[in-house]
Amino acid sequence: MKICSGCLFMSGYKQLYQDLIKQLDNSNLIQRAYKSVLYHEKWKKRIDDITKLQGYEGLSKLPYVSADDLRIIWEKHSVEEIILTETVGFWYTTSGSMGNKKWIPWTFGDYNKAGLGIAKNLLNYLDPTDRILIIMLPPPFISGSSPFKLLENTGDMGTPIEVLAFSPEYIQDGFGLLMKRRPNVVIGTPSLVLRMAEEIAINTPLLLKERAEEEKSIKLRIAAAATKLKKIYPKHIFRKMKYGYFGGESLDPFRKAIEDKWGLEAFDVYAFTEGFSGGFECTEHNGMHFPSPFSIIEIIPESELAIEADDPEYTPEAVIVTEAEEGLTGELVLTDFKEALPMIRFRVRDSVKVVSTGDCSCGLDSPRLKIIGRTDSVINIGIIRLSAIIFDQLLRKDFKFGKVNLWEVYVTREKYRPKLVLTIEPEFVKNEEEFKKELFDSLHGFDLFQRGYDNGLFLFDEIKFVDKLKLEIYGQGKSRVVRYDPDFNKAVKM
Repeated sequence: MKICSGCLFMSGYKQLYQDLIKQLDNSNLIQRAYKSVLYHEKWKKRIDDITKLQGYEGLSKLPYVSADDLRIIWEKHSVEEIILTETVGFWYTTSGSMGNKKWIPWTFGDYNKAGLGIAKNLLNYLDPTDRILIIMLPPPFISGSSPFKLLENTGDMGTPIEVLAFSPEYIQDGFGLLMKRRPNVVIGTPSLVLRMAEEIAINTPLLLKERAEEEKSIKLRIAAAATKLKKIYPKHIFRKMKYGYFGGESLDPFRKAIEDKWGLEAFDVYAFTEGFSGGFECTEHNGMHFPSPFSIIEIIPESELAIEADDPEYTPEAVIVTEAEEGLTGELVLTDFKEALPMIRFRVRDSVKVVSTGDCSCGLDSPRLKIIGRTDSVINIGIIRLSAIIFDQLLRKDFKFGKVNLWEVYVTREKYRPKLVLTIEPEFVKNEEEFKKELFDSLHGFDLFQRGYDNGLFLFDEIKFVDKLKLEIYGQGKSRVVRYDPDFNKAVKM
C-alpha cells in the first residue's frame, strides 16, 4: 500500500490545530475578546450571537482586525476598555510608521510563552559555552526584552547562555568587551549586522594601534600595520562565530554578504510585536517553519486580495494553513491566545508563500512559509517602514516656495542600505532649491524618518522635479506611489 509521506508528516501539525480549535472553544477566547473595544462594535455589526460561534467555522465568520483598528482604539478609548486583564506585565510599541504608535499589552504569562518557543529552538543548536551578541532596539520595542527573555528561558530549561546585548548606538562603546568575550552567535537585523561589519573594518585598525601604544606591544603593532594591507571583518576577530539569526527585514538580499563577512551560517526568523506565532528557518534554508503552538494561522489568497482591491467593501475569504496548498501566496492572518489582548484574525500585512507542506529533512512537522513582501502602502526600507499615507501628508503641507501635485518614491540600494529618490510633479515652484529644502525638512521632522536618516539606516539620494509624472494605476483607480528597483531584493555587495 502506497502511503503519502506528506500526509504522515502533516498529521502531527493537523493534530496540533485540532487541539488549538478545541482550546478556542474551551477557553471561551472569542467570548473573552468580545469584551474588548477592539472587537465589540465590529463583531456586533456582523454577528447576532457570539456565543453560538464554535470551532474554526465560527472563527472564520469574524471580521478581520488590523493595525489601523489598534491605532484608532488607542486614540479614542481608555486602557480599561481595551485590555482583558487587570494587570499587564509589559507594554511594547511598534515603530510608528503611520505616525501614531500602537501600544501592545503582554502579561507575564504571554511573555513567558513567547520566549519559551525561541529558547527551545535555539537550544537545538547551541550549548552553555556559547556567547550570543544581540543587536536590538531598546525598550519599549519588543526586541528590547529579547536578551532578558532569552537568558531567563534558557536558564529555566537548565542551560543559561551568556548574552551580550547592545542597541545600535552603543556597539562602538562595547567593542572592547566584544573583543575580550568573542561571541560566536549573533542575533539582529541584517542591515544593522552588516553595518557593524563595516564599522569593525573601520575601527579595528584604530583600536589595535591604541592598544599597541598602551601596552607597548610589538605583536599588536604588527597586527595594526597588517590592517593597512588587509581589511578586517568580524570573521577575522570572532573566529569561532558559527550561527546568526536575523529578523525585522528580509534576509535574502543580505545572506551571502553576512555569511562572507561574519563567517557564519545565517538563519531567517520572523516575529511581530502584536502577537505570537514566530517562524524560523531550519538547516534546509528553504522557507521558515511556523510551529504556532499558541496561534492559528490563516492565509488570504492573492485572488481574494485582488477582489478586495477592486471592491473595498468586499471581505476576502481566508484558508487555514493546514488546508493550504504548496505554492499558495497571500496575506498572513493570525489568531493567538494572549491573555492581555489576544489578536483575533489579525491581518499582519505581510505577504507569504507556502513553500512546503511535506517532509522536511530537519524533522520538524510544520509547514514552511516564506515572507515575500507587504500588502499595505508602506515604504519598506529594511528595519525602517514609512507609511505612504504619512509621506503624502508631509509632502502636502502649505509650503512657502511651492506646492506638490503628484509624487513618487523610487527605492534602490547602495551596498546594504536602501536609497530613496523622491520625484515631484509640482503645481508651482517659486524657488526650486528652497522648495526642496522645505520638502526635506518636512520629511525629516517625522521622527521615524529622522532616526533612520540620521543613523544612516537608509540614504535619501535626491529630490527631482518633473513636468509630468506618470504613476502606475491599479485596483479602482489607485495610484502606486512607491516603486522598487528590480534589483532591490538581489544579493547586496560589500
